[in-house]
Amino acid sequence: MIVVDSNIITARNLTSVLTSKAEQVEKKDPVWIVPVLWRYEFQNILATAIKAKQITPEYALDVWQRVAGILVENESDPSPAKVIDLVAKYGIPAYDGQFIALAMEMGILCVTEDGELQSKFPRVAVSVDDFLKMPTISGVRERRRVYRRSRT
Repeated sequence: MIVVDSNIITARNLTSVLTSKAEQVEKKDPVWIVPVLWRYEFQNILATAIKAKQITPEYALDVWQRVAGILVENESDPSPAKVIDLVAKYGIPAYDGQFIALAMEMGILCVTEDGELQSKFPRVAVSVDDFLKMPTISGVRERRRVYRRSRT
């Protein structure tokens, strides 16, 4: 189980120079945890690709629906107090703080290509290459489930 930032999600689902490595990350650890913020960042990335005429709106919607269907069960928001604390102590943007705080609170790594996060949080934020070099931990992993109250 790892936290991945929106750029890793993008690399895995749109063609980029990181696509092959993002696929390797997924193969090594397929349980990707994300804050709800990922939705807005990923939609913005799709919108930017549409504006640049790199993808069609129909393709963007197809990618969105497929990826959202996978990640919705693995969404978890960090404590706002933790995010604000990280922003105040380290001078990072709150949206980056969402990913780092979530990884810290869950006690797992955050895979990101953001060099600033890697340098400020070396025990939490790792590059794709560094993650792929780490030994694989064997054991049984279950997909994280989200239990919701029924509306009655």
